[in-house]
Amino acid sequence: MYSNYSMTNRVNQDQSLSNEVKSDQTILIDTNSKGKDRNWRGRKIMSLKLADIFKELGYRQSLIDRLSSCGEVLKFVQQDDGSLRLYQAYFCKNKLCPMCNWRRSMKYSYQTSRIVDEAIKQEPKARFLFLTLTVRNVKGEDLNVTLTSLTQSFDRLFRRVKVKKNLLGYLRSVEITYNEIEKTYHPHIHVLMMIRPSYFRSSDDYISQKEWGDMWSQSLKVNYFPIVDIRVVKQSYQGIEKAIVETAKYPVKPMNLDVTEKQVVDDLYQGLYRKRQLGFGGLFKTIKKELELDDIENGDLVHTTDDGKLSQGTLIVAIWNQDKLNYFIKD
Repeated sequence: MYSNYSMTNRVNQDQSLSNEVKSDQTILIDTNSKGKDRNWRGRKIMSLKLADIFKELGYRQSLIDRLSSCGEVLKFVQQDDGSLRLYQAYFCKNKLCPMCNWRRSMKYSYQTSRIVDEAIKQEPKARFLFLTLTVRNVKGEDLNVTLTSLTQSFDRLFRRVKVKKNLLGYLRSVEITYNEIEKTYHPHIHVLMMIRPSYFRSSDDYISQKEWGDMWSQSLKVNYFPIVDIRVVKQSYQGIEKAIVETAKYPVKPMNLDVTEKQVVDDLYQGLYRKRQLGFGGLFKTIKKELELDDIENGDLVHTTDDGKLSQGTLIVAIWNQDKLNYFIKD
C-alpha cells in the first residue's frame, strides 16, 4: 500500500523534504539482524548510474525519472531495540534496478521459505530435487524470443505424465548470465521440486539425468542436447534453504555498472520486457494463495516480510542528498 502512492505527490513531497536536509544531519545507518549494513547508499548510487546509462541509450525520460527517484525518501519505524523497519518508500520496479532487485530477492526468499515450510508440514515424507535447465547461448537481439520459448518449453516438460505423476509442487526462476568474451547471453531455469518419496522406488517413477535431458530437448524442440543438471537436495534445513537461495538469484547476476557495456543493459532490458521470471506450481502455488502472499515481481517492495508491516514506534525519515551522495536523517 505504501509503495504505490501518486508519483506527482511523491515528487513534490520529496523535493520539499530534500530542501530541509542540513549539512550537520545524521547519516542513515541501517543494519540487519546480524549487524551488517544494508547498504542503501550503495544501491541508490547504482540505481542512479543505471539511470545515466538509460539516458545515454536514449530511453524515454519517464523511465529515467522513475529510476532516479527510486528510494529517494525512506520512512522507517524505529523499534524499541533501535532497529529500523521500512514503513514507506517509492520503488521504481525496473527489472534491472539494483535497489528493486534487492528488495525482490528479500521478498522471494521470505515467501518461498514460508511456502516450503508449510508444504513440508503437509507432506513430511516428501523429497526435494534441484533441476537446472539450459539452452544454447544467444545474441542480445534473440534474448526476448528465447525467454518466451524457454517458458513455453518448461510448461511442456512439466505437463509430461512421468514428470507430473510424482510431482507435488515446484518453484522456478529464470536467470540470465552474460559471456563477456563471446558477447552472448545464457538464459536458464532453476527449479526446486517437491516430489513424492515413491519417485526413488522404481524405474517407472525415477527419471535419470539422461532422461531429463532427452525430455528437455524434446520440449525445447531443438536438434541438440542441452545441458541439464538434476540433483537431490539434502534432507536438512540447511540443504533446502541453500536450494531456495539458488532460485532467488533474481533476475540476473549483479552487474558492475562501472564497467558494464551499455549494450548489455539495453539487451537485458529489452529481453526481459514483459517477462515473468518467477513461477510456482502445484502445492506451492496452492499454499501461496492460501497464505495470501503478494506478487513478488510487481507487488509491494516495501514490506518484504511480515516484520515490515509494523506501524508502532518512532518514525525515522531518511532523505537522499544528491550533492553528498548519501542518506541523511530528517530532524
